[in-house]
Amino acid sequence: MKTQEITSEKSNIANQWRSSGMTQIDYASANNIPIHTLRYWLYKHKDAVSEEGSFLRIKDLSTVNELVLRYPGGVELRLPASTPIIVIKQLISL
Repeated sequence: MKTQEITSEKSNIANQWRSSGMTQIDYASANNIPIHTLRYWLYKHKDAVSEEGSFLRIKDLSTVNELVLRYPGGVELRLPASTPIIVIKQLISL
C-alpha cells in the first residue's frame, strides 16, 4: 500500500469515528483498532483538517433538548439547548 493510500484510509477512519457518535474506546474496540493507534490517527487527521479549514454548522435548536460536545479524548459535555452560542464556541475551541 502506498503512503497516500494509507493516509487516505486513516482519514476515512477518523471521519467514520466522528460521525459514529461512539466514544473513541468503543469505536476502536468495535473496529479492532488499538486505542492508542486510533488516537494517533485522530491527532494526525486533526492537523490535516486544520490546514484545510473547517466550520461547524449548528442546526435549528428549537427541537433539541440538549447539546453534546464530544472532545477528541472521548470526553462528552452535555449542555442545555438554550446555551448561548458564544459559550458553545468557547467550549469548542478548547
